[in-house]
Amino acid sequence: MQARNTSGMLHRAGRKPWLLRPLAAAAAASVAAIAAAAPATAPASASGSTAPIPNYRVIQLSPASAFAEINVKGQVAFTEFSAGTGTRAKFYDGHTVRDLGTLGGPNADVGALNDYGQIAGSATVDAAGEVYHAYRWSKASGMVDLNPPGSGRSFGNAINNRGWVAGAVATAPGRSPLHAFRWTPASGVVDLGSFGNASSANALNEAGTVVGYSEGPELGILGRAFRWTEAGGLQSLVSISSVASEGLDINEAGKIVGSASFDASLSGQAFLWTPGGGLQKIGTEPSYLAFAQRISEKGLVTGQYYDAPVEPNGFIWSRDGGLQLIGTPGTDVSNTGDVNNLGQVVGSLNGRAFAWTRTAGVVDLNTRIPGAPPELELWQAQAVSDNGSIAAVGNTGLVLLVPSAAYHQAPVAAPIKLTGPTRVNSLLSFSSSFRDVDLRDTHKATWTWGDGTTSAGIVSQAAGSGNVSGQHAWRKTGIYTVRLDILDSGGKRTAVERKLTICGCSSAVTGQGSFFSPAAARKADSGLAGSMAARHATGSFAFVADASSARPGAGPAAVEVNVAGLALRSTTIDALAVNGKRVQVSGVGTVNGKANYRFTLGTVADGKSGLGDRVRVRISHFEPGTKAEVVDYDNGASPASSAAQNSAAQAGTGGASGLHADGSVIFGGTLSQSQ
Repeated sequence: MQARNTSGMLHRAGRKPWLLRPLAAAAAASVAAIAAAAPATAPASASGSTAPIPNYRVIQLSPASAFAEINVKGQVAFTEFSAGTGTRAKFYDGHTVRDLGTLGGPNADVGALNDYGQIAGSATVDAAGEVYHAYRWSKASGMVDLNPPGSGRSFGNAINNRGWVAGAVATAPGRSPLHAFRWTPASGVVDLGSFGNASSANALNEAGTVVGYSEGPELGILGRAFRWTEAGGLQSLVSISSVASEGLDINEAGKIVGSASFDASLSGQAFLWTPGGGLQKIGTEPSYLAFAQRISEKGLVTGQYYDAPVEPNGFIWSRDGGLQLIGTPGTDVSNTGDVNNLGQVVGSLNGRAFAWTRTAGVVDLNTRIPGAPPELELWQAQAVSDNGSIAAVGNTGLVLLVPSAAYHQAPVAAPIKLTGPTRVNSLLSFSSSFRDVDLRDTHKATWTWGDGTTSAGIVSQAAGSGNVSGQHAWRKTGIYTVRLDILDSGGKRTAVERKLTICGCSSAVTGQGSFFSPAAARKADSGLAGSMAARHATGSFAFVADASSARPGAGPAAVEVNVAGLALRSTTIDALAVNGKRVQVSGVGTVNGKANYRFTLGTVADGKSGLGDRVRVRISHFEPGTKAEVVDYDNGASPASSAAQNSAAQAGTGGASGLHADGSVIFGGTLSQSQ
């Protein structure tokens, strides 16, 4: 049985910030690096699956997903950026994708999924989308509000196969501190307490044991990993000498993994805690930072290893095999996204999704999707089921890889291509190819242009392959989402999207791209954060501005950012700086429809430092009463435990290093000849 921790599977991301590699890396170099990273023969002592990596069918789930959870049946729950300015919780039940609804507000996020198709998460209850309540969803009951009376907000982070939920709940109305909680149908919400001020639950197993972190109580203790049981209450996993620590995952044997810092530099190291042996380090010293994120029922551990502040390498650890890094520090960039109970590990290496087994080593999943359009690329494998299915993100959004023949499925579409100058009143041409395993299906298509208009796609097709084309012109400067929906004769539908910047300016600064975001970049107690605060995320951005204007923002200008469940839309641009391939733009906008958020977006394309494209996003607001600045999102802070980052942010010391998340940046206008 796959269920054994936060979600009945293995996919509850911890709160540690881990950086992922650029989204559209050069394919040839990436394939070469993956081939070099794969051992010709597996380490004799390493634990893991001995099965080969199969070929997969591709099922497209969402063109705009933030992250995904998967269960033993291959069902997938995920958070999707909605067509408007917020997020929606979605569930693929093995046949169709359904919207889970909300608790009365516009937004809902997925926190975790169990093997019975029950989902825990957070949803807004007010029209403004400001107040989140934890929920549990099932097909029978729908979305049920778990927030206790007298609490201002709560977040559902984890669920086990008994349907019990864990997360964080406010101790009083308003902006009171959050405490870890566990909910059961019999007990309701139980406050698990805290060693000091705030606490939060990250995972729980079938026995109901909860792990997470808590502040204090000693001065200088930024966070302490805890284990909570009904019999023993809140128990620290580390000694008083640890400055910051956090428990991230637990299996059915009660073994816990996480990270702990034992010096003032907050250079946390990965640990394993067992009921009989207590806490032990697992060999990541003397790394700059390391943390263990997952542990399978067989004791296979995965996590992240930073040899330097910027670029990580994923690792795999077992008691008999020791520590194994994915790729070479300083040369390759990788992460391990998940491990299942068969010993299969998935993640990303140099911008290419991979799967790993003990005998096969690292295998590029892009070489295992023979029926997909050749333009489709898989960047990051996020989650793997015990049935072998894999949820992955690529240049068409979120997809499910099924390791067996899959028929009566929707067609699989390639990324949308465009030709023509991206200027007001210019007629642009668009196209996308597709494949369909049901060779006798016929297809219809619709283009949605993002300006309130649609048109039928021109479809050419034969024997399961086809192409859709269309043309459109825009009448004013702005950022538009072009969407293509393809419907087959069996009633199955798929969709792909792309951002488009249009400018009527004589001299324009435009750009767009994607980036991977650290898990702790979205702050856990900003007022907007739900379970997404604990997640790594795939983000996207776009900007357009009049470069000839005497004053920034005086001409047509717009900025959009979608990341970690936050949808930023600019209302005012007050600063624009361009220096070669470096652009920084700042101003005021809305987040998930709520006004008066400040933002700064910085991008660097073709970085000369050897680090590639870089993206920095910072979003904040000011509290109405105190006028104090609250940081809602910042991917520029140095890697450290989320507990430490949150405390440092409150003290005004967070984010000083200015590191950027890796990304893919495409400039247009004055910065490049074409978009």
